[in-house]
Amino acid sequence: MTDKKETAYQHKIFEKHDIILKEGDVSDSAYLILKGKVEVRLGHFGENPRTLATLGEGNVIGELALFDNRPHMATVVAIEKTEVSAMSRDEFQRMIAAKDPVMKGTVGMMVARLRQVGVELVPNAGDIDWADWRK
Repeated sequence: MTDKKETAYQHKIFEKHDIILKEGDVSDSAYLILKGKVEVRLGHFGENPRTLATLGEGNVIGELALFDNRPHMATVVAIEKTEVSAMSRDEFQRMIAAKDPVMKGTVGMMVARLRQVGVELVPNAGDIDWADWRK
């Protein structure tokens, strides 16, 4: 992965097979895909991995963690050279702070529900030993 410049929105390039987001990690950025394609994989390092989606230009990844500061519930892998624009948590929180509190609450509930769906898709995802995933 390479960074092109330092701004509120960083331009980053990931090569094919690079892990952009890792299930279980906490991140401080979400990414808008400018070019390329990624796979969203649930349980990537477990016994029952699943590809949830293939995403490309115009899609956003990692956005849930910006709302609730919880670990990523999926791994995102570049399946071809992929360029993204990264938004930091600080920038995101600054933008959210200016919004209506009812809208913030509604979006927070939606994030919680989406996370619950992920838990139901791969019930044992929480049992993965993140310290040594190759066991």
